Amino acid sequence: EWFKAPRVFPDRVKSFKKALSDANVGIATLLPMYRWASNDEAERQAAVRHWKRAIEIAVELGVDTMNSEFGRGPHPDKGSCYCCHTGSMIEACEDAWWRSMEELVPVFEKEGINLHIEPHPEDWTETLQPSLDLIRTVNSPRVKFLYCTPHTFYFGDDTVAMLRESADVLAHVHIADTFNHKASSGLRYIINPPGSQARVHQHLNIGQGEVPWDDFYRTLAEIG
Repeated sequence: EWFKAPRVFPDRVKSFKKALSDANVGIATLLPMYRWASNDEAERQAAVRHWKRAIEIAVELGVDTMNSEFGRGPHPDKGSCYCCHTGSMIEACEDAWWRSMEELVPVFEKEGINLHIEPHPEDWTETLQPSLDLIRTVNSPRVKFLYCTPHTFYFGDDTVAMLRESADVLAHVHIADTFNHKASSGLRYIINPPGSQARVHQHLNIGQGEVPWDDFYRTLAEIG
């Protein structure tokens, strides 16, 4: 489960590896989700421990890529806001994330595991920037950007410009369609009560939303 310690033990790993071998398939990526950006230090330290265990599991399964998100801050049961986009906790969450990266990046590099990170609605960073510059600042060949197309309209407004801007650190894309929640002068979705922090986004089949796919694939080809 996301945010909790991996429920993985030797027999499970052994049987799963056998099933993979029997089917002649491998695992492309793992997607761990831990609260590595929590400003609750005990929660953040637990997340780092879970990450380290997840990396061990990836190595054992022969997985060379792990995807994740920048993170949504502390658990709401801690009495703090669930997400950080309101601005009240962005600095604290970013500082916590950096502390986690200081511990984890050397492990990724030592084990030869790639980490691809995406900003996500409700994360302390939802937009293309500062996400790209954060990844550049980590300055590790193992840490790259994941462009998730159903989050396009949270990232920004110009798909072509965003892909070009991210080209130097772009390593992974997730493909799904979505509607532009900012359409109709920002009134496309009316959410009650006023002031709700709900983040509207969908993961639809290609062609069911408004992601400009011709621009997307053409630009991917242009940037290699």
